This record gives sequence, C-alpha cells and structure tokens, in this order.
Amino acid sequence: EEQLSDADFMPGSGYGYDDRGRDKLERIYARVFGCEAALVRHQIVSGTHALTIGLFGLLRPGDTMLVVSGKPYDTLSDVIGLTNNEKNMGSLNNFGVNYQQIDLLPDGSFDYPAIEKALLDKPKMVYLQRSRGYADRPTLTPEGIGELVHYVKSRIRTYVVVDNCYGEFCRNAEPTHYGADLIIGSLIKNPGGGMAESGGYLAGT
Repeated sequence: EEQLSDADFMPGSGYGYDDRGRDKLERIYARVFGCEAALVRHQIVSGTHALTIGLFGLLRPGDTMLVVSGKPYDTLSDVIGLTNNEKNMGSLNNFGVNYQQIDLLPDGSFDYPAIEKALLDKPKMVYLQRSRGYADRPTLTPEGIGELVHYVKSRIRTYVVVDNCYGEFCRNAEPTHYGADLIIGSLIKNPGGGMAESGGYLAGT
C-alpha cells in the first residue's frame, strides 16, 4: 500500500528534506504497529537513546512518571535520575520530574490496588517495560498491557508508554493495537533482524 520500491533505498541529498524512503519506512512502521505515526531513525543509537527521547518529549517539570512494572533497565537509571551522584545532572529528576515505582506481584501480574492508589496523584505518564529484563518474571503480553491501558484510562487521562524492546513481532499484535499511546524500541534488536548496528523507533498516537 505504501508502494515501496528500489528507488526508495537510493541515497538522498543529505539535507534530510523530502526523503521519501525514510518517510515511507515510517509510514510502514506506523501501519504495522497500528498507530498514527512513527519516528524511525538510524541516528538513534540504542533503545536507551530512543526511550530518553520519548521521556523528555512527554514529561515536564512537576510531572510524575509512574512505573508499574518494577525498576526499569539499569541503563535508564541515569536518565531518570535514580542514582545519587553527579550523573544526575541533566536527568529527569534534575529536570524536576517526579518518579514513582510499583513492583509487579510475585506472579508477574500488575498490582492493581497499588496502581489505583497511585493514579489518585494523576501521573502524567504510566510507564512499563514489556521485556522481563533481568527479573525472573513472565514477559508482559500485548493483551495484558491492553487490560492495564483500559484500567488506567477509565480513571484518568494520561500517557501509557511501553518500553517495547525485545517484544516486537513476537505476537500478532503490539501494545499500540491495545491502546498504548507510545511504544519505543531499538532497531538493534528484533526489528533489525540482527543486522542493524544502530537505530531506534518511537511509534504511537
């Protein structure tokens, strides 16, 4: 439907304007992920870089980031400002963004009573990590994420953001098909097929 052709893989002028290959690629990502738009760039060097773009793009001083899947990857600690050292300079915490964390239950499910209580503070963002990471827990499914999205959005207006690293194309649907506002990931992992040396994406509404 996007009529991708060999010509779309030809080098551009370097100015970044009217890059039809890039524009088609981003429309294809948006279509595959069932969302409105996508940003897909090799200049994004990693999943952490992509997540940083998304977090700083949505959060402002005084906002609260509510994480409902336990502590995120260690690489995000300095980005969020969870470490008490000089690396906090330039972090979300240093920027005046509040952080609140709710761990998953022992069976790997969401702690809905704790989430309901935290939603009373009207966080700007509800964030979750789809992959198990270093934790001994099940990977979060798009369907399970969809239940969380419905639960949250039936109570407050907020962004639901998913770290989708390692989760792409493992199921027939993505979290955005179930109402997540933004999914973020790395091209180095699943989307790059083991061939991409850099790159990341943000896709949502």
